[in-house]
Amino acid sequence: MSKIETLWKHRFQQYLKDTRRYMKYILNDHLKLVLLFAIGAGAFYYQQWLDTLSPAFPSALFIAVLLGLVITSGQIQTFLKRADLVFLLALETKLSPYFKRSFLFTLTIHLYVLLIVTAIVAPLHVKVTNDSYQTVFLFFILLVGLKVINLAVAWWFSYFGERPSKWIDYVVRFFLNGAFTYFLFVHAHPLFPVVMGIIIVGLAFYYRSLAKGKPLKWEKLIELEEKRMSLFYRLANLFTDVPHVKEQVKRRLYLDWLLVRIPFKQAATYRYLYIRTFLRSGDYLGLLVRLTVIGTILLFATPFEYGNVVVVLVVVYMTGFQLIPLWKHHKQVIWLSLYPLQIHDRKQAFLKVFQSALYMQIIILAAVLAVSNMMVGLAGIVAGIIFVRLFITMYVMKKLVEK
Repeated sequence: MSKIETLWKHRFQQYLKDTRRYMKYILNDHLKLVLLFAIGAGAFYYQQWLDTLSPAFPSALFIAVLLGLVITSGQIQTFLKRADLVFLLALETKLSPYFKRSFLFTLTIHLYVLLIVTAIVAPLHVKVTNDSYQTVFLFFILLVGLKVINLAVAWWFSYFGERPSKWIDYVVRFFLNGAFTYFLFVHAHPLFPVVMGIIIVGLAFYYRSLAKGKPLKWEKLIELEEKRMSLFYRLANLFTDVPHVKEQVKRRLYLDWLLVRIPFKQAATYRYLYIRTFLRSGDYLGLLVRLTVIGTILLFATPFEYGNVVVVLVVVYMTGFQLIPLWKHHKQVIWLSLYPLQIHDRKQAFLKVFQSALYMQIIILAAVLAVSNMMVGLAGIVAGIIFVRLFITMYVMKKLVEK
């Protein structure tokens, strides 16, 4: 028993070591400054939005959907490794203490997220309904119990659930959790949340009975763990070199038209390479699209017109900062050293692709600003172009050092 607990402690310490190693690169001074600004701006605009709400706003429905997603989502983080298929398979019946510790660790993380989301929506509920924060705190206690049940259900479901039934289970639990939360926040008759709670508990006992006596699905649990860590390593790889990252390449045939205008000659070698890499490898294109969409939503949601130019600059900064790793994407490819080209050509090709991506984002965001005010849109373009030039000159150029 003690050896099993020691194994979990060792795995947990290794996990902390890995996350701390890369988090210091992710949460660098630049990103901390941006996050601080984003949180401050978000809080300001959130308060401004709350001041415009009337009692007719469906706050309970909005809160039920948001908290329903938080409560329903989540899988137990087991820290299992591929070698466990050989070395721990024979000890499956004795691994209960190991998985209990994993459950408690995962629960702690999810409760922290639930607390943050509840704290965010609490002012909305109080503003619309004139309810008290003490009532919201009591609701949070009930939601904690609901979250515990959902994590237990997710664990028992992993014993027998397959992919099609997984989505059915998620939708059913989301509906039940959302209904339970909705009845709480509209102060419905106590019978309604009680009935929802009984159904959820009954579902949990049903899943437990189905899982009883079944063996662990080792391949599935290990695959989930590898996928979870892969997402973290891919995030960290945007800020520093991570040897654990497995390269992913997507064909994206529909984007080949962007390469047609690149001339077929030696001088355009690096330009073709970096555009191809940007479009097909890693998550560079997805990063650009996601941040542009987020920026667009923020611009539509915030009423302060000329202040939105700052939003554009923040989004462009976050995008540019995370596109810098494209420069070292082919660092381990020795064939690049055989190209009969100078390092200056490579830098210029990278900077052209880098700059073009940011300019494209600026044009899209400025077009969104121009919908409401043409002068603000023009100001966004001018400020964005100046910012990109200064960012490249004062920061990016210092990073383009061949090691």
